[in-house]
Amino acid sequence: MMNIAGLVGALLPVFFVLALGYVAGKRHAFDVIQAAGFSKLALGFALPAALFVSMTDIRRDLLLQQGRLVLALLLAHVGLFLIALLVLRRIESLKGAGAIICALMLSSSATPVFGIAVLQPLLGDTSAGTVGLVALAINLVMPMAIIFLEINGATTIASAPGKAPQSSPAIGGLKAGLKSPLLWAPVLGILVVLIGFHIPVAVASSFEMIGSATSGVAVFTVGLTLAAHEFHLSKMVLLGTLGRITVQTAVLFALFQLLQVSSPFAREALVCTSFPMATAVVLFAAKYKALEAEAASILLLSTVSLLITVPITMALGR
Repeated sequence: MMNIAGLVGALLPVFFVLALGYVAGKRHAFDVIQAAGFSKLALGFALPAALFVSMTDIRRDLLLQQGRLVLALLLAHVGLFLIALLVLRRIESLKGAGAIICALMLSSSATPVFGIAVLQPLLGDTSAGTVGLVALAINLVMPMAIIFLEINGATTIASAPGKAPQSSPAIGGLKAGLKSPLLWAPVLGILVVLIGFHIPVAVASSFEMIGSATSGVAVFTVGLTLAAHEFHLSKMVLLGTLGRITVQTAVLFALFQLLQVSSPFAREALVCTSFPMATAVVLFAAKYKALEAEAASILLLSTVSLLITVPITMALGR
């Protein structure tokens, strides 16, 4: 039976920090540049450090047994993104950047933001390794989304009269994705484990110190992001939220059955796929002028849904 006290104990600090960031945003305690700085600190420095050291904590023999889990995660992220894009681009109201934003919303979650904060109190230190594997899959999807968005933007510009052709958007998007520390930090951690190198305690402690800032700063930044946008409830917002918290979890669960995945990380991975929409989707929606209001509203509604999705997916994972 679900430990209600443990669940409340894990989620209460998350929502407290989220509310703190929201109030700070509404009171304009931080401007846009400062909020972007918080996000860069959390996702560019603290989280990569936490993911790297968490991956190095996984035993080599255990890591080598995760082939089926990694395959399922890749299919549930990269595969889902491509299939969703093919389907959604046929919808007249979602053509172009809108379809890409929706496909990204379905295939990527806020696991890098909420993963460690929610899972570690509930499931212990092994959850950090799961967050690393899921973050790796997510950060293979992000470069693909950037490439498609850039190509769509370049095509729109090129079709406008008097516009000069742009340099290759695909190469630009790929470079941006490959530069992300969230992509290479888990990969580097995996390589360290596979070659059998043991990180010195002092070095691991250094990474853990900066990594400890991940949860608080990242969740606070989400609060600032939510405060910067008005909430609008619509059919699109409801369907988008429902899709975000159910579709990827259902796909991953089916893949676990199909591939006969038996892993200590499987349960945590299911919870991760039910997490709220990735905050990057809101940034992309604003940058490429597609579904801006809807993306922000889905971020808020899917974040509140943590109270429902975490206990359900944990029970499902049993």
